[in-house]
Amino acid sequence: MIFIGDIACPSLKVDSFISSIRSLGIFKNEIVVLNLEANILDEKENKRSLTLFNSPKVIDAFTDAKKVIVTMANNHMYDYPSKIQITASYLRSKNIGVFGICEKDGSVLPFEYEENGIKYAYFGHCWGLYTRTNTNNENNVRIVDHDYDIFANIVLDYVKMNPRTKVYCFMHWNYDREKLIMPMHRKFAHYLIDRGVEGVIGSHSHRPQGAEIYKGKPIVYGLGNFYLPSGIYFDGKLVYPDYAKETYALKISGENSSLVWFETDKDDKVISLMLEESLYGEKISKYSPFSNMSDARYVSYFKAHRSKSLFVPIFRDFQGKKYHFNEKWAICRVKVIRFIKKLVKR
Repeated sequence: MIFIGDIACPSLKVDSFISSIRSLGIFKNEIVVLNLEANILDEKENKRSLTLFNSPKVIDAFTDAKKVIVTMANNHMYDYPSKIQITASYLRSKNIGVFGICEKDGSVLPFEYEENGIKYAYFGHCWGLYTRTNTNNENNVRIVDHDYDIFANIVLDYVKMNPRTKVYCFMHWNYDREKLIMPMHRKFAHYLIDRGVEGVIGSHSHRPQGAEIYKGKPIVYGLGNFYLPSGIYFDGKLVYPDYAKETYALKISGENSSLVWFETDKDDKVISLMLEESLYGEKISKYSPFSNMSDARYVSYFKAHRSKSLFVPIFRDFQGKKYHFNEKWAICRVKVIRFIKKLVKR
């Protein structure tokens, strides 16, 4: 089983993407779990500014996989809310598993898959900060963005009812281009593992972040962009720096976990294989200075070394009054920044 990061591949790049992925051969006969960072739009459909989208052919890159499973729990689903259910239906028509969208009655269900007598369940979640600043004003379709304590209760109730099922949580969290995991997100990942979740996988920061083995279980905090090419989206203005040109996958084989590193969208290459290492490997260790730190020590470390600090609150806990206050402040910050940008454009 292999977890990979954000994918948004337009028609202009999709044939090269398909060819590159197939040539790697690494996904053959694997369960591939990925974050589809954007809805699927036909080439002729009108594309809005400041949005991401995927070509309908994007999933063809993984035709030699044993099974492809997709989380849609990310904020860019709300770029085109009318396309969420259409995208999900299209994926299911291709025998692709889908999770991260609320059911019609509002409930949250995982995607379940069984192989060789082992049952797996996948839950997806997007930090509510982003769905409250990139809202769905078109319909009632909702991606999973519940408060963390509510989401945890849903997942852990499932764990209790299905003790033999291996449960994985694919989380969309943290700030864009932040190099360190937010303290509350690290704490939340530990919380889930402590209560029976098999592994926690993170995305959204658009750059690789650290990873660790916690109580024998893998936690990867930020896979990075698996493929999200610069110079295409946001009217060609969305360009990623060099630190975003590497990405890794979490590979799980039985009880063993490893990381597979790739270069992505670099020097006119689509995806190229770099190396495979353990979660204690030299490369990932450079991203993971926090391994074995206590929560309190990590808060101090994060405060001193984080990438984004200008009016950005430090979320220490994932629940409680302080959390909700910080979230409201963070939402106001985003709205003010967007308002200022509009004024500047005028």
